[in-house]
Amino acid sequence: MKLSLGAMTLSLTACSISAMAAAVPPLVLTSSSTIEIPQSSGKFDFLRVDLKRHRLVAAHEKDGTVDFFDLQKKTLLTRVKVGEAVDTAANADSSLYYHSVQEGERIAVVDAASLKEVKSIKMPGPTDAILFEPKNRKIYVTHDEGADVWVIDPTSAKIVATVKIPGVPEFMVYDESADRIYLNIKTKDVVAVIDPSSNTVIATWPTGAAKQPHGLAVDAATHRIFVAGGNAKMVAIDTHSGSIVGDTDIAAKVDQIAFDPSNGFVYSAGPDRMSVTQTAGSSLTLIGEFATAATAKNVAVDPDTHFIWTTYTDGKSSFAKSWVPPKP
Repeated sequence: MKLSLGAMTLSLTACSISAMAAAVPPLVLTSSSTIEIPQSSGKFDFLRVDLKRHRLVAAHEKDGTVDFFDLQKKTLLTRVKVGEAVDTAANADSSLYYHSVQEGERIAVVDAASLKEVKSIKMPGPTDAILFEPKNRKIYVTHDEGADVWVIDPTSAKIVATVKIPGVPEFMVYDESADRIYLNIKTKDVVAVIDPSSNTVIATWPTGAAKQPHGLAVDAATHRIFVAGGNAKMVAIDTHSGSIVGDTDIAAKVDQIAFDPSNGFVYSAGPDRMSVTQTAGSSLTLIGEFATAATAKNVAVDPDTHFIWTTYTDGKSSFAKSWVPPKP
């Protein structure tokens, strides 16, 4: 009886999963460009766009490089050997890139003109997400698997403050309209709100249905942040109240998300597929998913063309690939 019941339960569970998968409408998007890096099998981490120089910047963690792509010519510019690169930030005038490097516990500083490393900032532990805060011109970098955010003065290349946070950090974004940094705390299912003027956490907002929050994006115009949980859920949070105002299903195990304010789409990158969510006020609507690759867990949007980019490896070569966005 127990074996029979277990088999029946397994069958029903499989049917439920199949029904859920079938309920997500597939999207067939037109591929724009594919740029190959031959003989490259290492996985990537976070993906960024340099608006000023029209570049895609990929932290190629397991290859130990930062890969720079020309978004206009659709070509690989160069690969800078820095070690285990995780994330990238650019200063306000894009004259320097700051790369968090877990290997060696440091920040590699690369000149944007020459694409050569010009400085190394030693850190007290392994680094992860990084951003440049333009108002006070400081670098913020998270302590990987720790409970700190380090604040660095790029001129002196010294840590000038340490922000104590309530758990293990994941991704963070800066909201220029509010002068706030929002940081996902994946072990507590909250977003920590950091005030850069005091370098303290001034609020924590629960992420509700989005458990183990990873992906994070901000829509400053509507005062919303979008939080993607590893459990295939996304929520929208009002940055005035800290309250959840919308939620939706997305792909599972999403690592990075990107928001395009021109069409109101949020792109959520998970293994094998990318979810597309339409935002409108407080509502979130999953409009569908399109196929990517098993290792394509990052995403960035080119603000000039609105093309969607991701990077991945098939075990032999690595690729940067883009798609034409769906019509709203």
